Amino acid sequence: MSLNVTSNGVIIRLAVVNNGNLTFRPSGGWVEVVETGQYGNITLMNGSLVVELPLTPQWVGLSNAGIKGLVRGYLNGNPAYIAFFDVAPVHVVNRVYIIGFNYSNCVITIELGINTVVPVIINSVTNMSLFTHTNPGYYLFNDIGSTIINTYVTAGDHIINLTIPIKPSSNTYVYACSLNEMLSSGYVLYMPMKITYIYPGKNVTINQLMVKVIQPGG
Repeated sequence: MSLNVTSNGVIIRLAVVNNGNLTFRPSGGWVEVVETGQYGNITLMNGSLVVELPLTPQWVGLSNAGIKGLVRGYLNGNPAYIAFFDVAPVHVVNRVYIIGFNYSNCVITIELGINTVVPVIINSVTNMSLFTHTNPGYYLFNDIGSTIINTYVTAGDHIINLTIPIKPSSNTYVYACSLNEMLSSGYVLYMPMKITYIYPGKNVTINQLMVKVIQPGG
């Protein structure tokens, strides 16, 4: 079904498709990844067959992987086995997201969560704005310029803080310097970012839009 490579490990999901009158009920089994030589046992999790493997360096460079194994179970009450081999696309899951933010004294502090299997560089923030969660919404600030961040983060699970002063200029329009100056039932941070993922032998740079809504008091 899927082969996801995450900062917490490799997750392989299998499915048994039952057609016709015979019903196969899986109970376990094993899987081997041909390219890495890793071996894992199959567990039943919420109706899916799941194998979890440790993350090793060779996964980062794989686009596909050969998966072979054996599923144990029962066919109409009798012990039965399904041997299989498949080539599955490798989906590398990198996640950068906003946990929360605060805006006070014309300085915005943004708490970022970073879960990646490769190092990343948070390059810049462009066209960032903060506005009230109302209809219509009202700006606290609107920055149509670019702020260079240039922060390197190693692979793994991290939380970092970005502190960005918001100063009026030809590119930045400031209407309030704190959340308390423009009371609202909620506030929306709109933050496009440029992020570089550092893969072996190549870098991949993407533009990622992040939007976060918060309410006063959490």
